Amino acid sequence: MSMRCRVEEEGGEPKTTHPMKSYLYLLPALCLGQVTSHAQVTIVAPAPVPGVVVVQAARPLDPGLVRRQLSLAPRVVIVPTPPASTVVAPPPVEIVKTTKTTTVVDTPGRPRRVYNSERSVVIVEDQNQSRELTYVTLPVLFVKETAELLDAESRGALEQVAGIILEVSKTEPGVLFDIEGHTSTDGTDEFNATLSAARAQRVYDELTRRYGVPATALSAHGYGESFPMYPNGAEEQMQQDRRVLVVRTK
Repeated sequence: MSMRCRVEEEGGEPKTTHPMKSYLYLLPALCLGQVTSHAQVTIVAPAPVPGVVVVQAARPLDPGLVRRQLSLAPRVVIVPTPPASTVVAPPPVEIVKTTKTTTVVDTPGRPRRVYNSERSVVIVEDQNQSRELTYVTLPVLFVKETAELLDAESRGALEQVAGIILEVSKTEPGVLFDIEGHTSTDGTDEFNATLSAARAQRVYDELTRRYGVPATALSAHGYGESFPMYPNGAEEQMQQDRRVLVVRTK
C-alpha cells in the first residue's frame, strides 16, 4: 500500500510528495548526531617538567613526632677507656660501614659518627665520650642539582618545623639545632659537598628569614656524600641519601 501526503505550495496549488524523501533528508542529520554523541575523547598526559628530580613521594610530616624528637636534649654517655694495646695499629683511613638502618663512618682526626635511621639518632663518639643526638628528616624536595625548593608542600613542611623549633626555643632557652645537608654517592665529591652545603643553607635561610626562627638557634653544615646510607646503591636507594636533617645538638 502506497502512502502519499499533500502539502500546499506558496502558489496555493497542491503538490504530492512521498514521505520517504523527508526521511532521506533527515538521515544525514541523524548520522551526524550519532557520531557526535559517541566521539572518543583522548586525554593527553602533561609532559614531564624538565630539570626536576623524579623521586618517590615524600613522607608527610608528623608534627607530633617532630615535636617529640626535637624536644629531646642530647644525651651524653661516658665510654670506658679500653686498656692500652701493644699491637701497632695500621695507618688510619676513612671507613664506612652500613646496615639496613645504621651508617657508621670513621674519619681520621674526626669524631666517629653513627646514623641510626630506625631511631632517628646520630651518635657522635669522641675519645671516651658519646653524644646521642635526635634528628628529623625534612620532607622537602629540591629542583635537580640545585638548592631551589621544588614545591609548595616543601615550604609547608618548613613552616611547620619552624613553628615547632620556636615552641621548643621558648621553653628551653639556649637550645641549638644543626641543619645537615647530605647527598648520595652519585657525582663528584666536590660537587656533592657544594650541593649539600647550599641546600642546608637554603633551609637555614627559609627558617630564619621567612619563618622567624632566631639565627642563634640554628647552624648549618653540608656533609656531601660522607654519610651515605646506601653507598653506590640503586637509584631508589640513593634518593633516600639525598636528605636534609634537623639535628638537635644542644
